[in-house]
Amino acid sequence: MALSLANIRGLLALAEHLSFRRAAEALNLGQPALSAQIRALEDAVGVALVSRTTRDVRLTPEGERFVAQMRRLTAEMDSVVAALRDPALLLAGRVAFSCIPTVAAHIFPKVIKRFRDKHPGVAIEMHDEETVRLERRILSREVDFGIGGVPRWRDELEFTRLAHDPFVLVCAKTHPLARRGKVHLEEALQYPLISLSKGSNIRATTETYLSRQGYSFSPAYSLKQHYTIGPMVEAQLGISLLPNTAAASLKVSPRLRVIPLDHPDFTRELGLIKRIGEPLTPVAEAFYQATAQALRGPAGKHMTSE
Repeated sequence: MALSLANIRGLLALAEHLSFRRAAEALNLGQPALSAQIRALEDAVGVALVSRTTRDVRLTPEGERFVAQMRRLTAEMDSVVAALRDPALLLAGRVAFSCIPTVAAHIFPKVIKRFRDKHPGVAIEMHDEETVRLERRILSREVDFGIGGVPRWRDELEFTRLAHDPFVLVCAKTHPLARRGKVHLEEALQYPLISLSKGSNIRATTETYLSRQGYSFSPAYSLKQHYTIGPMVEAQLGISLLPNTAAASLKVSPRLRVIPLDHPDFTRELGLIKRIGEPLTPVAEAFYQATAQALRGPAGKHMTSE
């Protein structure tokens, strides 16, 4: 059985209102007609999309995944239709992307603000998350693209390099290394290390680089969020090796010192991650280009652009 666009829009309205009455009113339909649409859609896909009780209405897990993808697809379709009617409306639509937290905090508030000011008809959905979840979200088509490090699933994901993010040392201002102009890894590794936990791009890059240099990596503390590293370093529980973008967000503390490493090749590569063989939609491409421009401009001053 073919999927009906009207039935899909009925499910999207129900997902928004979580009420058959309110969703039917928004669609200018009767409740029986909306219920018939949902049943027909469930028959077409072969799974239950909605859980109904006498008290409430909610989406099933399958319904949540279906709705997430249908929202993007219908927004893209609406954008194409709008462009046919008026080329000036090409950027009306929706873009969803995922980004590693350090870059999300450093780059995207200004990128989103400028893009929304220029294209107010575009809905932008951002997910800031660790690398593993970012890549899975791209593969499951929950987002159009991601911004992060070189992906692990190279057979399915394409990486376009945008910038290098050099690693630096972060220590307390009272630390013995604090007055150094540059620090060699051999000196830094004599002190307890505070690192991010496994699953993060920073941890993977650090482990890989130190292994190639012949150093073992046994952090004293492994933390989930890089923002927690600052107070731990301030308390003189150790030092940290972080990309410059991550360290930049910790410089607000007058009790920390950020020092270049005497290893110019100790960097992480940042770039666009998308599914191989799938071009971006016009609106996603436009937003990606705005992102690339920001990384190459003043907003990316803590990175080395390609």
